[in-house]
Amino acid sequence: MPLSPSQKEELHKAIKGYSFPPEYYDFILDRPERLEDTRAVEARIKADLISGDTNLVKNGLSNVLYWGYAQMGIRCTRVRRFRDNVTKDKLCAATELFHATVSPSLIKIKKIGLPQFSGMSFISKIRMFLDPEKSATLDRQIMKILQALPSTVLANVHVNPTQIPITAHNAEAYKMWCRKMREISERYFAGGFRAVDIERGFFHLVQEGKVYLSGEILRDA
Repeated sequence: MPLSPSQKEELHKAIKGYSFPPEYYDFILDRPERLEDTRAVEARIKADLISGDTNLVKNGLSNVLYWGYAQMGIRCTRVRRFRDNVTKDKLCAATELFHATVSPSLIKIKKIGLPQFSGMSFISKIRMFLDPEKSATLDRQIMKILQALPSTVLANVHVNPTQIPITAHNAEAYKMWCRKMREISERYFAGGFRAVDIERGFFHLVQEGKVYLSGEILRDA
């Protein structure tokens, strides 16, 4: 059944209420920056990722980690490990892939073998930064919805105890997730939100402890 007016309003409030530190690290000047909002961070990271310059792509990928781990104490360690361990060959492969298509498959990103980018959470973040209009993040916070309410599009995702692995099956499930985010925007908000905005609305509901409500909205939408 379609969303009720109250469900639509709850999701709309959650989309608008989403807040995440708009932090970006300038690796050229070697200093952190706090930008005006998340969209500014998105623009900076995407520009680096699609630049065609391996050094800038390295910085962009570093900032995917820097942003993603913003609220965790392991951020600096994860970023440093990536920068210390990523090879020129892998950066060249990533540069070529990101420059060739705005929406590379998760399987193709996975095959590059970028350090610190092994599971769905951060590989989907790369896709999200490349194409926020049509792509969204899929991580373990979102997967809490499945634990609360199994009868949603997330039922197609296979999860192991430590991560959401990138498999052919899960790559297809991710496509379904992104498609659902776009459909919700089109059906209930006249296409006024991007796929990532809808996903962040669900993320915000989960963060507020409204996991079952988020599941009901996802199921009914």
